[in-house]
Amino acid sequence: MLTTIFIDQLQVHAPIGWYEEERTNKVGLTVSVRVKYDASSLNDELKKTIDYGTLTSWILAISNQPMNLLETFAENILDRIEKEATEGLVFVWVAIRKSQIQAKGVLAAAHGVEIEQSYPKSKDN
Repeated sequence: MLTTIFIDQLQVHAPIGWYEEERTNKVGLTVSVRVKYDASSLNDELKKTIDYGTLTSWILAISNQPMNLLETFAENILDRIEKEATEGLVFVWVAIRKSQIQAKGVLAAAHGVEIEQSYPKSKDN
């Protein structure tokens, strides 16, 4: 059985941006994450699943680190998930949306990045 744990549109203010002003003042971002894993051994124990509360705390901690690119932010989230939640991991998707950009006269609902990673199923799964 495959299970997906997700966080949909977590709002963060992060020191992320190419311009110093964005890192100093922080920018509003929306983070969505989907983690799919093999839950065939699930037995109503929190330690046997990926806790979305813990996943949220990882995202919030990473969002406090100054960086230039949304891509870096997304990759850091994915790296943390890979490091901490390796058992049965099948797929991870991370999307970062930024509603405002520095360019004058540019209107869009959002700008952003999405990254995803699939993991081959091992013989043990």
